Amino acid sequence: MNLARLNPRVLVTRHFQSLLSLAIRGLSVFVGFAVTLLIGRMFGPEANGHYALITQTGMFLSVVAVGGIDLAVTRTFSAATARRVPIERRSLLRITGYSMGFAALLMGLLLLAGEPLIRLMFNGEVPEGAILVLIIVMISRALTRLLGAILRSQKDYAWGQSVEVLLIPTLVLTAMALGFRRDVEQILWITAFAGLSVGVGAFLASLRHTSNDPEALHLPMKDTLKIAVPLWGVAVFLNISDWYGLATTSAVLGVHEAGLYRVAAQVATALSIITLGLSSVFSPQFGAAASTGDLAKVARLAGTATRLSVVLALPVVILIFVFARPIVLLFGPEFAPAETILRIVAVGQAAFTVTGPSGLVLAMTGHQRTNLTITLCSTVALLVLAPLSAHFGGLIGISAVMALVLVARNIASLVAAARLTGIHVMRGRYRPPSADAGVSTPTPPF
Repeated sequence: MNLARLNPRVLVTRHFQSLLSLAIRGLSVFVGFAVTLLIGRMFGPEANGHYALITQTGMFLSVVAVGGIDLAVTRTFSAATARRVPIERRSLLRITGYSMGFAALLMGLLLLAGEPLIRLMFNGEVPEGAILVLIIVMISRALTRLLGAILRSQKDYAWGQSVEVLLIPTLVLTAMALGFRRDVEQILWITAFAGLSVGVGAFLASLRHTSNDPEALHLPMKDTLKIAVPLWGVAVFLNISDWYGLATTSAVLGVHEAGLYRVAAQVATALSIITLGLSSVFSPQFGAAASTGDLAKVARLAGTATRLSVVLALPVVILIFVFARPIVLLFGPEFAPAETILRIVAVGQAAFTVTGPSGLVLAMTGHQRTNLTITLCSTVALLVLAPLSAHFGGLIGISAVMALVLVARNIASLVAAARLTGIHVMRGRYRPPSADAGVSTPTPPF
């Protein structure tokens, strides 16, 4: 064993960006937890369900608007850092314009036919102003999601992560601390406009990575969309589980139960940030290595990401499992029924985390269609099984099904990655597969 690799100074130096990313994600979870805690203690489970349904729906619709594009620009824009040139400013403006155009299309659909969706989610009663707040949250989250990905592609990891996950809940928590917490509706409006402010700031920050010089990297929109379309389904699935589980719980069991489910999911995000934080750092590195056909390097990076996931996830899931009851009681005695739900969700998230970045490896090595096929199958299973499990098994049933579908998807991606690329994600090894596996060495996207 190489003892030098276990030296804390060496580990921090080698994995500084990963650890910084996780620190920002961890802080964002803490701030989001504080917002949920305050809403729960002040207004109860129904208010938690109300707030979560609007914000989670807005976040999910933002993924529908720009999902795939953000993953595509992570891969394509990272070529600028590899070539040590800025991004063409027109390319940034064009990709932002296209994304906002998709968001505007969804906004029109919500204005025309959004009320039945809201009525279904809230089990009949539509909160006043819910659709307008939902639209603003969707647009702001689409903007911050896209621009956060662009910033990370230029190795501006800290600002990119903060834009996507940290700044908005921090502004909301600050406003609540200053006394702007009359009711949950006021907190929702603060959340919506905080998102718009962060989005504008992120756009200005992205401009400093661009230039009008002839040497700047030009990115044809059709090339970006060619990569984005297959990844769209992946992005939707990776984000549909949280929203669909919450929305189904509310529609089938009620807003009160949705508030309980949301608390468990909120605490379990302490595990999901490991996956999200590491993928946001490793995805540009996967893209850069895959663009040169260096699959052995992709495998080593995947193995590193997996090992970090295991080391970071196990202590967290053990703590959550042991202290589940006192954790949920922090929100108030009404949240005691969420204890078992929290344990189920935490174990599922841990299993999902330690199975490694398999889907991301497939996406970044040119196997977007395979990734999409696995994603579509998992999404269909989720759409069918979640309502049935909620109806017959209540909160425990839907929590268990959501966890199982997530883990099954990752296991399928692990098998596909090994067969098609020769990359054994969890071991971090590359072994060229047999010719009949249909493998092809990825080519640069430009």
